[in-house]
Amino acid sequence: MPKDKRNSSSRRKTPFLFALSFRVILVVAAAALALSYISIYVNPSKFSVPLFFGLYFIPIAAVNLLLFFIALFNRSHSAWIPIIALMPSLLYVESICKITAGSAEPQKEGIKLRVESYNVGMFSAGNVGGTKAECRDKIVAHIRENAPHIVCLQEFFVESKMQADTIMGEYKYRYHHLFKVRNGKFFGNIILSKYPIVESGKISFPKSTNLSVYADIDHFGRRVRVYNNHLESYNVSFAGFIRTLNSDPQREEITEEIIQVHEKMKGTFIRRSEQVNQIMQSIEESHLPAIICGDFNDTPMSYTYHRLSKGRKDSFAEAGSGFAGTYIPVWPLLRIDYILYPQEYEGVSHVTHKVEFSDHYPVMAEFIL
Repeated sequence: MPKDKRNSSSRRKTPFLFALSFRVILVVAAAALALSYISIYVNPSKFSVPLFFGLYFIPIAAVNLLLFFIALFNRSHSAWIPIIALMPSLLYVESICKITAGSAEPQKEGIKLRVESYNVGMFSAGNVGGTKAECRDKIVAHIRENAPHIVCLQEFFVESKMQADTIMGEYKYRYHHLFKVRNGKFFGNIILSKYPIVESGKISFPKSTNLSVYADIDHFGRRVRVYNNHLESYNVSFAGFIRTLNSDPQREEITEEIIQVHEKMKGTFIRRSEQVNQIMQSIEESHLPAIICGDFNDTPMSYTYHRLSKGRKDSFAEAGSGFAGTYIPVWPLLRIDYILYPQEYEGVSHVTHKVEFSDHYPVMAEFIL
């Protein structure tokens, strides 16, 4: 065969193989994004695989967007694959990021209620340093400055139960459930209210120090139930896992480490779904309008969020702006703290306060009942 014919055949073969490989990559990325959409509907106790894709929705969507621009630049006929894959993401983007300003003049007349939810991280001082007492004083000052009517704190830490009953005396009404830790001190969830608490209780989760507490609050003659939730965390040190991977990628223990992390996360997904079911059962049995607050330890692309927010408004989606991220170590990618309220309420504002007294940012919402 003449040399020029061999070169011509090779040139035709190379673009074909490249185009085929690129199309396979597009399909795989699109399938991963589709699984992240499906994840919100799948109960982890039945099938857990899609939940991992939901957890990484933002980077998976970013990869699909990048692939679209690469396909467009190369004038590939396969550019339609990431476009179709990305279209459903428009339905979920407002729970993650909003460009438009959220606050607006309310259309509904009524009395406003301002609620704050904050995982205070056992007053471990976050990125500001200092002792637990100094961190607690800064958080108390922050709450007093913003003056919410109802405060829901998770990982609340005190040296005695008496201290939990006296902190921030301007909140006359309070309910808490605290666990005793080894050093004789206490931590748990607390609800502080400027309005009377008519009834209160807790939802204990089996084999867990995570829990949900609730309080029925009399708001000018209207009774509303507020849930303060701290749901199951992943119990995985991602920083330690990354260090293990970087230490020696060829080690046999790496595969075992990956399997262990996967199993821990799978167990967390299942336990959290069971906790959500307990909360939903309580809500359905109470027949009261429910405001659901707290650290869900899960993203908007999750079964947890989908179950708890169904039939309710998300304060950020209704009245927030910018990035919704609340977990400081990976801000703005991870939003795990929420305030959800009934459909008939009208959102007035949502603020994510950028104060680093914990590893979480506090969120505050105002709405009209």
